[in-house]
Amino acid sequence: MAFITDLLNYEFLRDALIANVLIAFVTGMVSPVIVYKRLEFIGDGLAHAIFAGVAFAVIFNFNILLGSVLATLLFAYLVYVLSNDTQIAESTAIGMLLPVFMSLGVILFSKSERYTTDVTSYLFGNILLISKHDIYFIAAVLVFSILILLWKHYEISYWLADETMAKFYGIKTNVIRFLVLVLVSTVVVAALKLAGVIVMGAFLVLPGAFSKNYAKSLTSAILRSVVFNFMLSLLGFVTAYYFDLPPGPTIVLFLFTAFLISTLFAKSKNGQ
Repeated sequence: MAFITDLLNYEFLRDALIANVLIAFVTGMVSPVIVYKRLEFIGDGLAHAIFAGVAFAVIFNFNILLGSVLATLLFAYLVYVLSNDTQIAESTAIGMLLPVFMSLGVILFSKSERYTTDVTSYLFGNILLISKHDIYFIAAVLVFSILILLWKHYEISYWLADETMAKFYGIKTNVIRFLVLVLVSTVVVAALKLAGVIVMGAFLVLPGAFSKNYAKSLTSAILRSVVFNFMLSLLGFVTAYYFDLPPGPTIVLFLFTAFLISTLFAKSKNGQ
């Protein structure tokens, strides 16, 4: 009852809950795409690329959210160009760019006298510091994600199943890959206040990994992933409130525990 009472009395708690739900939906939607195409490393790389964007925004005194978006989009574009226009594999491109962006962030921060709570919330996650503008941005990313997945559902499904066959059927796989990279980039920024740089990968991978145990199509995987993410995120948020724990890491532990149980159950059901 205390949670309900505080929810009614404190606007910041209501904002945090709304943001938590929106983030659960948006990360749940893209997670199956990431898992099915084995793009887990790109999600982690994008999260770390934000460090440079935050530092750049602090140094030059402009919006941190804008700096984060620009950094992730630049990172995604460089990965796309290097992996498509050179002989460098995508994982190699990410492995090269991740420390470059992190190093740039460290150098910029070393020259700055500002290291605010707002910056810390982006790096380590603190959804209780969420603002109305953050909520609007997350909602916009959710709408953008829905539109992309509906618009390119057929192409993305083929691309995930068999990229060679997708090319054979005339699907422009390079365009699909670029769209997915842009989509994941915006989702990473949207989820940053909850997850932070450190545990971002879990939010992008665990829901999709769970749905892969049961789903037989992309639509089914997305629906299962969203429901799983929503339920566990809500449970983790309430638990974090009652025990005074950081919401992001608490939700990650709930997600992993549920994934582990579901995986063991799926294996026992299949007689493995």
